[in-house]
Amino acid sequence: MTNAQIASRLKVGEATVKTHVSKILAKLELRSRYEAIAFAYRHDVV
Repeated sequence: MTNAQIASRLKVGEATVKTHVSKILAKLELRSRYEAIAFAYRHDVV
C-alpha cells in the first residue's frame, strides 16, 4: 500500500505513516519496503 492508502485506512496523516515506516526500516536495518516484505515472510509475520 502507498503511504496515502495506509494513512486513509488508519485515519492518520500521510507524514505520520512515512515517519513510522522509516523508523521500522531503520530499526530492522532494512533499506526498502521490499526488504521489509522479504523480512516479514522469512520471520513468519505474514
